[in-house]
This record gives sequence, structure tokens and C-alpha cells, in this order.
Amino acid sequence: MTSSPSASAKDWQQPLYQHPLAWILLLACAHIISRVTISEGMKWDESEQILWSQEFLLGYGSQPPAYSWLQWAVGQVLGPSVLALSIVKHSLIVLTYVLAWQAARVLLPAKGAFWVAGGLLLMLPFGWDSVRDQTHTILVTAMTFGTWWMVLRQVKTPNPVHFVWLGVFCGLGMLAKYSFAMLIGVLFVTALTVPQVRRAILGHGWWLAPLVGLLIFAPHAWWLSQHWREATTETIHKMDISTQVSHLKGLGALAKAVFSTLGLWLIVALATYRGRLWRAAYRAEATAGAVPDWRAWAWPLLRRYLALVFLILIAMVVVGDVSSFKQRWVLPLTAIAPLALYAWRPALLAEGTGRGYTTAVVLFALVFWTLATIRPWQADWRHDPDELNHPVAQLAQQLAAAGYDGKGVIVGSDHMVAAMLRSHNPHAYAMSCTAEWGRMAECLAGGRARAADSRVGLLYIARMDKAAPDWWDTVLASHPGAAPQSFTIPFVHMRASTPPMQYQYVWLPAPVNP
Repeated sequence: MTSSPSASAKDWQQPLYQHPLAWILLLACAHIISRVTISEGMKWDESEQILWSQEFLLGYGSQPPAYSWLQWAVGQVLGPSVLALSIVKHSLIVLTYVLAWQAARVLLPAKGAFWVAGGLLLMLPFGWDSVRDQTHTILVTAMTFGTWWMVLRQVKTPNPVHFVWLGVFCGLGMLAKYSFAMLIGVLFVTALTVPQVRRAILGHGWWLAPLVGLLIFAPHAWWLSQHWREATTETIHKMDISTQVSHLKGLGALAKAVFSTLGLWLIVALATYRGRLWRAAYRAEATAGAVPDWRAWAWPLLRRYLALVFLILIAMVVVGDVSSFKQRWVLPLTAIAPLALYAWRPALLAEGTGRGYTTAVVLFALVFWTLATIRPWQADWRHDPDELNHPVAQLAQQLAAAGYDGKGVIVGSDHMVAAMLRSHNPHAYAMSCTAEWGRMAECLAGGRARAADSRVGLLYIARMDKAAPDWWDTVLASHPGAAPQSFTIPFVHMRASTPPMQYQYVWLPAPVNP
């Protein structure tokens, strides 16, 4: 990711275009240091990865396994820690920026490639939510740009090796999120509608892409065939499919998800380029000598791809009765929008344009880093503590003083408290059992059986702000005579007047009856 300077060395923005990787790595390191420093607490997706990555499995519930495999590998070295979580996440964020830059670089100069990658940072589900608490979405977005990179390269310079890499990116994309299948389908269909693209993707060696992709996905596909209900129930529930809900509600939810994904980037682009986007004179200037050869096929491909994506999303509402959409679902499908902008108006890449855009990217990079760093103190300002304010170290110390040996099986009332405890007890096996999906009794039985079979102790732990009212009743039904004990511990980074956190636990040393 290097380029030669095209403007005065005194221009502070030129180093960003010349050496973007160095700046991306610097930003990632700043985020890792910040995250490790501010809190030992863990948010929803972070906690989920701590629990899932305890074992190397072909599948983990409702999500494909690729991210958890990466977390498992890093965890073998760094343990179930916040540092391990941060390194995996920010390494993938860097990879996403790099692949976005590479995809754009096939068509654009270095400055334009920087703007395409920078556009990702201006999309809130990536620029902010990926830092705050996202996992699988980061990986699937990276694979999205990897796929586009190989498709664009194949059209520009056909080579069978590109099909191998296309298969790798598509296979890993399917292992990142099942929704990646939609991206593959839409991209393939729209590619067939553009003659030059169609000839390239059906060229010599085309069969390598599906072969490599299927080989990568095959082991998990076998697991998926055995656990179909487990893998799909949660996603279907989140989509809120119901014929009783107005289509207007679904279209409103879709519009909100799309705007919250692309809105900030669109505002920055409109404010930066203003009349250059629309003026006839500007378009005439572009037509006179600044239209690259690749625009004849790249713009139709990108335009039709995005149009088909939005048509399918609307059809999901009108035909499929989907009434709930998440930003993270929309992001991978629309992340290519900045590249489409420059394919539509390549004259925007002219000398002297876009300085405000670059400034906005740098500004929001600093804003998001600052917000990520002060999150625990923001909770104090809101008078609303969250997981990053939990006193993880103090809880682990008090449990150890009460007799817990740091091993055995930890069963939490939610996966956040279970994961936070495991980060201080890496020799324990942690799991969460909640009332969701009506499988709590089955989950508790599994925890008891694991402790009994392994001849280790069993720790039940609940954070009382999240535990269901009847959680302890269900737990204690299998352990007559046991009674929960309580800890009351102040939150960290909160003022002294904040009501403390109450935890309840039951520690059952081995042997445990199944």
C-alpha cells in the first residue's frame, strides 16, 4: 500500500495517501492500547467470543465459525483476555481497510483508494460499532472487499489465479456470515449483465472459484446440515417476520438501517464535493479527457449491483414480511458504495478536490478513538453503568476468598458475566444459561453433566441487573439445600454515589451430581 507523491510534500494529507498502511496500523495500535487499559469488562459480542472460542468446533450456534476459529487460535497464546479480543478484532479491521484499498486501487489512483477505504470509517456500523462491539460483521466486510478485489482484477487482467483467490474470499465470507450468500448471488447475476465482466468471470479457470469456495465451506456445511434449527432460529427471530406487521414499518426499518449505515458518509461526500457532483460543466470537463477506460464496465457493474441489492431488501419487506433490519446486515452489502461514487464521477479524483473529505476521515478517526477510550466514564456521566464498569478483578478475588478454586464449570445467568469470570480463571470452562429460546433447563443439565463427568466443581453466578426473576428457582431445583450467597461490589469508573453491583453465586465443589 504505497504510492508516489502527486502534490507538494508540504501538504499534510500526502503522507496519508503515500503510506496508508502505516497510519492504519498506528490507529489500530491506539485502539488496542485504549481497550486493554480502560476496562476488563466485556460487551455482548466480545463475551460471546470468549465462550465460543474455548473449543475448536465446526459450528457455534447461530453464527458461522470463522471468527471464533481466529479467536481460538489467538487465545491459545494470549488466553481468554481483553488483549486477545482486541488483537483479533483490530487485525481484521486493518485487513478490511487494506482489502478496500486494494479493491479500489485496481481502478483508482492512491488518493481515490484512500477515500474508498476512508469511506468505511464514515459508515457507523464499521467506523464506530466495530470498535464498540462487533465481531462477525468485521470479518464478512473484509471478505466482501476481498471478493470485489478479485473480480475487478480478473476483469482488468484475466488470470486463473484470481479465481483461486476469489474462491478463498467467498468460502471465508460464507464462514463469516451466512448472508454472504446474497452478496455472491447478486454480484454474480449483475456481472453476467455486463459483457466485459461476463467474459472475464466465465473465462479460463472459472471453475476454480466455486471449487475452492465449496472446499473451504464444506466442513461447516456438514455441521450446518445437522444443526439447521440451531443455526437459523435466532436470525429468523431477529428479522421479525410477521404478516401481521405493516409493510410501512418494515420499509421504515430498512430506510433507517440504510441511512444509519451510509448517512454519515453521504453527508461528508455531499459537503465535500457539493456542486461537482451535479454541474453539467464539471461533467463536460470529465468527458473531455478524464474518463478512464474502465468506467465503461465498472460503473454499470457497480450501479446494477447496488440497485439489485436494494430491490432484494425491499422485496424482503413486501414479499417476505421482514420488519426488522440491522445496520450490520446492510453494511457488507453496501460497503462498496464509495467505489461506485468514483466510478460514477471519476473527475472527483482531479487535483485539488476532496481535501475536506480526507480531513473528515481523519477527524472521525480521532473522534471514534476518543469516544471508545472514554466509554466507562461516559456511563458515569449518564448515571447508567454498563459491562465496561463491572468490577471483574474484585469479583474474581472475592469468589476466590469464598472458596472458589478457579477451575471447574462456570454457569452464568448471561454470557457476559460468565466470560468476564473466565478471563480471570482461564482453567475453568464457562457457559451461560438464559431463558431465551426456552432451552434453559437443557443448558443447566449440560453444565451439571460436564462438571460431573470431569469430576470438577460447579459455580453458578448471576449479575442481578440481568438475571431473569426465576433464574435461581430453576437452578436450585436441581440442587436442594443450596442457597445463593451475595457480593455487593462498587462499579469501576463510577462516582461513589452510584448504587453498587450485586452478584449472587453458588459454589458446589466436586463431586457434582449430574
